[in-house]
Amino acid sequence: MTTNRGRKDVIRDRMAATGESYNVAARNLKAMKDTAATREARLIQRWLPAESLDVPCPCGGTCEPGETCDRCHARHRHVKRYPGSVTDVEAWADRYECMGCASSYTLTIHLAGRPWGVAETVVRGGSAEEVVLARVFPGVVHPLLRAEVASESGPDED
Repeated sequence: MTTNRGRKDVIRDRMAATGESYNVAARNLKAMKDTAATREARLIQRWLPAESLDVPCPCGGTCEPGETCDRCHARHRHVKRYPGSVTDVEAWADRYECMGCASSYTLTIHLAGRPWGVAETVVRGGSAEEVVLARVFPGVVHPLLRAEVASESGPDED
């Protein structure tokens, strides 16, 4: 069991080593407990789309086959995945773009056991109302939430 003083010493050591503020260092240390989940979330989000529809999608095989475009009758291709909710950390959004025109659509999918962050219930406001807040893993890009500071990864690391 780690004492509160021991935890604070670890956070201060990280502050000295990285130049992070106390709060950022504490959050990043907490996120390091979820290192495997963080790495998997980054891999789920960061991949390059297949050049043709003849090969399997590099997203990991969890995407739907692309539909035929109503405008030009070409096929849609899975091109991007990003977090699809502000509170449900297992909800992801898959973006499909037409290979013949500028048409696109997005599907929200649920990847059980493959979260993009951590959801926490906190008490807020004068009425002590419980709300769910999500914290994005470092290195995962969320379109609506502020990203955590990536501490251990360089700009080239995926």
